[in-house]
Amino acid sequence: MKYYPITVAMIVVSLLMPKLLFAADLETYKHFRNPQERLDQDYPVPPGNYTIRIDSRTFNMTIPEGRTAATYNRNDIDTQNYREQISEAIKVLDNNLPNRMLGLIGFWRKDQTGIWPFVSTYGATSIGTGLYLAPEWESKIDRTSDKELLWADYRTLESLVKMTKSFNYIYDAKGNRLGRKEIPRDVVVVNGRQWAREHYEKAAIVDLPEETVDTYYTGVSENSYIRLIVRAPYTASRYPKDKERPEWVKQSSAFIAQALTSIKISALAGSTEPDFFTVDESLNTPVEMLVP
Repeated sequence: MKYYPITVAMIVVSLLMPKLLFAADLETYKHFRNPQERLDQDYPVPPGNYTIRIDSRTFNMTIPEGRTAATYNRNDIDTQNYREQISEAIKVLDNNLPNRMLGLIGFWRKDQTGIWPFVSTYGATSIGTGLYLAPEWESKIDRTSDKELLWADYRTLESLVKMTKSFNYIYDAKGNRLGRKEIPRDVVVVNGRQWAREHYEKAAIVDLPEETVDTYYTGVSENSYIRLIVRAPYTASRYPKDKERPEWVKQSSAFIAQALTSIKISALAGSTEPDFFTVDESLNTPVEMLVP
């Protein structure tokens, strides 16, 4: 067979070009990653217990075995310093206003929700936590004034539930929006701390899969609270707890249970008073009532 140098060169270039372009795109992507993303990807977060300091408190949580990816805030959080950054950005009308929700710990696992090899479908179990810094003026409002509805003090369940109230949209089988309804709340206790929880199940709509979403809130100061969001790729309506469940549902449920029951938030350092939202651990909500 006769080979022509130019033809061979063109074939080699065509084979190498996608790899060269991909490498260039990857280097460009790496250059523009934010610091947290760079840390998480260059130094993957292993399973284990993690502690984050928030002023004079500590937030502890376990990242379970089996996580596909994870992230955590590797810096101590000084809320006053962060509030000053927000205030300064507001004063100079900076469009890059810092987010009032600071990430703490987040992780997820990939779940094979189909029966392999017949159906290869996948979902994700994810858990994310963040610290929300509310505007300080909310707690200073005179409750006898006409602005009483704007008052908030996240050291009380009353205010925590009122200010974090949310709604969910209602759709028909074709995905048409029909309206919205308020998401119901209850109060649960995890390791001796009260959390206001909202729970709802999302049915599969068109090409969107079903899922369960639980959002937890607990106050850590008069103008800040911690939010925890749990997403599971299944619903108790489809897989009741009192019946045998598929293995992947059991694994997802156990993953969530391990993470939730590991959460501990310390009282303020040096405080001799019981921390707000703290109750006796004998009142802990059974773990089977915490997981979907």
